[in-house]
Amino acid sequence: MLRFEDLSAASADVMSAAMLGDGWESALSRLSQAAGARGVALIRNRDKRLVGALTNREIAEPIAAYAAGKAPASSRQVRVNHDRDHGFRLDHDDYTPAELARDPFYQDFLRPIGMFWHANARLAYEPGEEVAISFKRELAAGPYGRDDATLLDATLREIKAAIRIAHRVLDAEATGMARMLHQRGDEVFELDSWGRVLRHHAGSDPDNAPLRVLNRRLAAPDGPSQAMLDASVSAATARPGRPAVAALTDGAGRRAFLQVLPVAGSARDVFRSAAALGVVLRPREPGCVLGRDGGTLRDIFGLTERENQVALLLLSGRSPAEIADCLQLRTGTVRFFLKSAFGKTGTQRQAEFVSLLSRLLP
Repeated sequence: MLRFEDLSAASADVMSAAMLGDGWESALSRLSQAAGARGVALIRNRDKRLVGALTNREIAEPIAAYAAGKAPASSRQVRVNHDRDHGFRLDHDDYTPAELARDPFYQDFLRPIGMFWHANARLAYEPGEEVAISFKRELAAGPYGRDDATLLDATLREIKAAIRIAHRVLDAEATGMARMLHQRGDEVFELDSWGRVLRHHAGSDPDNAPLRVLNRRLAAPDGPSQAMLDASVSAATARPGRPAVAALTDGAGRRAFLQVLPVAGSARDVFRSAAALGVVLRPREPGCVLGRDGGTLRDIFGLTERENQVALLLLSGRSPAEIADCLQLRTGTVRFFLKSAFGKTGTQRQAEFVSLLSRLLP
């Protein structure tokens, strides 16, 4: 038997996690217990596919297995229609007992792990994408009833408010990082998980910017640059994301680069906040030339000190064998550091890497 007092107290814990940006696992555990469930998941679906989830520990493993494609496709993605109402929907709202008995997702995936019954509600929606909450109840506990749904519905307003707050808190963190980069004079774009521009912090020379924003998308001046740009944004906004670089040309014909950096965190995958930052990097003008102490490389790409040394020696024209001799390392070790630096800078070949560094450290 669910109790409103328990659900209300647990919902307050979820609100606290949203405001603090931390403590989601313990808050969701308390909410799950109050709802008489084995687990609860805050999920983001895109085009009827799971793309992000926050869960309590008890159901983290099966949710991860499902997300990795190690389970039958969930018929619930198609059958459960939240457009019909604004509260929680239960299994028997969308399935007959006979349909549940022959459904592969229920019978081949949920039943063997003892988890079967659901109560789901939509928390936020935009075309093609939604955030929802899903309680997962053990098979032996029996299905949720309409009285249970009424009690869960009473807490829905607070949970929806928590989701909105979580979105704003995470966006504020990303905006803070973007503003810190912008203070150096860099042009910065905050991108969501679709690669769309959430916010744009313009650079010091907007008339000659190498990128434009068209219909919330980054647009390069030519086709080849656009292809490289799209690939870089996709790499950084995927999950897991990785840093990537796109070569550009600004309005004055000068070379520039867009470094796209993923903003990590499972909560960001769910709450539709900024997923990546795009930073426009330009060679410094005479008078403020960056020294070749590698400080810029450490700041921008997070290179280690040894990766820095190898990168700067490579930029000076030395071969990996000569770098190994200089640093008293094995050539294989130098190549290991180079490979690591390639990954952090979004480059794949030595020539690409040197080209990037030569423009950042003239």
